[in-house]
Amino acid sequence: MAIPVKEKNVKLKVKRDFYDKTDDLKLKKTGEELNVSPDRAEKLISLGLAEKPDAGAQKAAAEK
Repeated sequence: MAIPVKEKNVKLKVKRDFYDKTDDLKLKKTGEELNVSPDRAEKLISLGLAEKPDAGAQKAAAEK
């Protein structure tokens, strides 16, 4: 019997305020970070509500 592989969550950064249907319609504000499933991440990115944070940009900003 195969053991199901647990999907790793994806970290996203909110681009626009929205009410999250999967979290009891809680308001997610711009700049907030979310940990969501890969499927949910694709959906939020395709709707233009969130984006993957760029690790290189964060390091560059921290060095300034």
